[in-house]
Amino acid sequence: MRPCVEGDLPRLVELYWRVFGGGNGLPGAALTSQLDQLLFRHPWRDDRLPSLVYEDAHGRVIGCLGVVPRRFSLDGRPIQAAVSHTFMVEPGRRAGLAGLELLQAFLTGPQDLSLAEGSDLSRKLIEASGGWTSVLYSLAWTRPLRPARHALSILRRCGRSPAVAWILAPVCHAADSIAPLLLPKVFRPPTSRLTSEPLEPETLVELLPAFCARRSLCPEYDPASLRWLFERLEQRAGPGRFVTTLLREPSGRVGGWYVYCLNPGGTSSVLQVVAREDATADVLDHLFHHAWRHGALALSGQLDPDAFPALSRKLGVVLHQHGGAWMLMHSRHCEVLDAIHRGDAFLTRLEGEWWITFLLSRSEGRRARAE
Repeated sequence: MRPCVEGDLPRLVELYWRVFGGGNGLPGAALTSQLDQLLFRHPWRDDRLPSLVYEDAHGRVIGCLGVVPRRFSLDGRPIQAAVSHTFMVEPGRRAGLAGLELLQAFLTGPQDLSLAEGSDLSRKLIEASGGWTSVLYSLAWTRPLRPARHALSILRRCGRSPAVAWILAPVCHAADSIAPLLLPKVFRPPTSRLTSEPLEPETLVELLPAFCARRSLCPEYDPASLRWLFERLEQRAGPGRFVTTLLREPSGRVGGWYVYCLNPGGTSSVLQVVAREDATADVLDHLFHHAWRHGALALSGQLDPDAFPALSRKLGVVLHQHGGAWMLMHSRHCEVLDAIHRGDAFLTRLEGEWWITFLLSRSEGRRARAE
């Protein structure tokens, strides 16, 4: 095992394609570009926290665990976090020595907090290595906006007969068109009293400390790294589909903001919703109405404990576990783990592994994981 270097990229692209991308097909240029950015070009790169590869006895790379360092603070004290991603081992060897050694090397690194998003298997491996699962931050919410077509899209993802979907499609379309007219309070998201303007990275960085003041564990951003992240997400989501919106109250005071990837005709993924306590419902109303007006069938996001009271009062919002993906963590510092366990951490999809999975999923035209 050793640190990952740029010369490993061709083999890592091939390995990724074999593990995640569909058999022995030739890797695409978009996937190569994304892995290059995520492993070697991102703005948080730190030589003390490198991505890792595992070689077999013949010097052939058979495993990789990507690492993105991130900065946090705990009650004002700097915390070094590391987010794992692209944990892959040659098919048939994931549970063997390579996977275990890569994971152990990552968890025993110099970081104060390790974060990952993983399946049931990853959860077992992390917990067996002294890590924990945050059930609270593994929860997601979904707000159907066009319920009939949203239900139909779920049937399609479950592999139901295309003929059945074809027959039901016009019926579902008609139902979603009529329902807001008959029951507008249920099926038409209300307009918000807040006014909107584009949210720039510099503005988010400036506002975040005040909006995080109630949390013990908070991310530390700078404008350059956040702009890099926004640009990558906008490129993957497509023109006009990466939405960053700042919301103001009638007095001009900032009420909050949201960041999401609009998916007309599908489920739109919410990356971050931040609001003043007395404006959370209004921020959610604005988000729901914007996505509904632009053709989304549903919205889905990671549950923020602070937003739970407002979400629970919204008609049609469903809480569920996030598609089989768990928020996994490891730390030698009990106070860091305690902050996450009690919901006292600012952890959104911009801080964890979700955005990395999104970028890689979109690289080859694959839909991001359905919430």
